[in-house]
Amino acid sequence: MNKVIFNWLFPAYCVQCQCIINASLGLCEHCLEDLPLFNLNEHTNLLHRPDIVEMFPNCEFDMLFACAFYQPPFEHWLKQLKFNNQIHYKKALQQVIKKQLVQLFAQSQNLPDAFVILPLHKNRFFDRGFNQVSQVWYPCLTNYLPLSNVLIRDKKTQAQSKLSKAKRMKNLKNAFICTQDMRGKAVAIVDDVMTTGATLNAATHTLKQAGAKQVWAFVTCLTPI
Repeated sequence: MNKVIFNWLFPAYCVQCQCIINASLGLCEHCLEDLPLFNLNEHTNLLHRPDIVEMFPNCEFDMLFACAFYQPPFEHWLKQLKFNNQIHYKKALQQVIKKQLVQLFAQSQNLPDAFVILPLHKNRFFDRGFNQVSQVWYPCLTNYLPLSNVLIRDKKTQAQSKLSKAKRMKNLKNAFICTQDMRGKAVAIVDDVMTTGATLNAATHTLKQAGAKQVWAFVTCLTPI
């Protein structure tokens, strides 16, 4: 009853069509179904999808999961959350991620042993005040509690968005430290947007040096090249 009263007093609106929805959601059922999401029934590992392999030919991680390409409306939602802390987009992104994870886990026989949310450098975290990847993804992984402080971003790097692919790789060299023995584990790194894969490759290299037998990349969106 309390939830019914709360929803009546403080109605929530779909971020796409603006119809009234449950306060725990960000999208209505119809708008969620209309989004251009990847079909994971065809490729549970997107590194096996020909167009994506062509876009990202130098991935050091073994498996790739993503929800969609970094294009409208996802681009707007992620930018508003990341740079303007517009948290009402968080619920919409979580609905999308949960929908895709259900599809993946229903199809895939092998799951990661551990999830690691990609960390920010401490200076960037203090400047921004939050890690948008944690905000969005942590509630989506309640059955697979992400490990904390396994990866530390030890090197303060330039913003990747301002750099070429070659400079991104140089910028991220030795950027991460792994604090745990990961021998024999399949580890999933979680991030919001993959543009060239340089950040995920750097994190993958660090985890494999720490003994990880396999590294998966879980991202919200892929930037089409």
